[in-house]
Amino acid sequence: MRTVPCPLLGHSVGLPDRVERIVSLSPSLTDCVVQLGFRDRLVGRSAWCWRPEAIEELPVVGSYTGVREEVLHRLDPDLILMTSGVQEELARKLARAGEPVYVVPLPTTPWGILENVVIVAVAMGEIEAAEPLVARLSDRLDALRGALTPRNVYVEIDLGGPVTIGEGSYAYWALRWVGLSPLIPRGTAAWSTPPTDWLETIRPEVVIYDPQPRRREDADTVRERFESRGLQRWFENDPAVVVTEGDVIAHYGPWFIGEGFPDLVRRISERNEA
Repeated sequence: MRTVPCPLLGHSVGLPDRVERIVSLSPSLTDCVVQLGFRDRLVGRSAWCWRPEAIEELPVVGSYTGVREEVLHRLDPDLILMTSGVQEELARKLARAGEPVYVVPLPTTPWGILENVVIVAVAMGEIEAAEPLVARLSDRLDALRGALTPRNVYVEIDLGGPVTIGEGSYAYWALRWVGLSPLIPRGTAAWSTPPTDWLETIRPEVVIYDPQPRRREDADTVRERFESRGLQRWFENDPAVVVTEGDVIAHYGPWFIGEGFPDLVRRISERNEA
């Protein structure tokens, strides 16, 4: 057994030298485990874990804020991965009940995503697996530096309602890294509901819309939705409207750096040149 410090819980967690049975209650951490090469060690997932699609074969143990205790006990994991923020209360409850919970911090920059790869690898007892993945993702980030013509950009994510990014979000810094200037409400840290009066004052040159997972939407539909909210003036100068495949900006696992964000940058570039 190993004793692994978990700063977000304020204590150390006893874990096997080699973790074999993992329950992940966060899509980003499920992504970490898979991309580290240990898909076969996942025995349970959250209802929101859907990427890659093969993950959906695993039993659903819970959501962000609740678990099905009978399923959790049946799976008998030797590591439960969770994130900080909204999951912390549930994580502490499970830890008090003696479950092997490890809490990983929410990243505030793209480099925080890389750090979380290392944190997950350490918790698993597989630190050697982190180096090649982090190196590959670092190369992807380096290749994206200044990739886009400087323009201001508004980002909206559908999380059951409109949510936008702030300075404390990895998405904010990722967009700045490629040359864009995110428009954000004053005084917001990471994620917030955009105030209507603020939205009426901005004039984005690029609009990025991130639907819920698998909810395919086209740019015309998204534009009509914004116009129905009284934002017709946004489109007087024909801004580039880019709609993701869903759950791209909202995903903070290594897939975001390796595939999701580079593809988004490519699509913005193509739209700007059209």
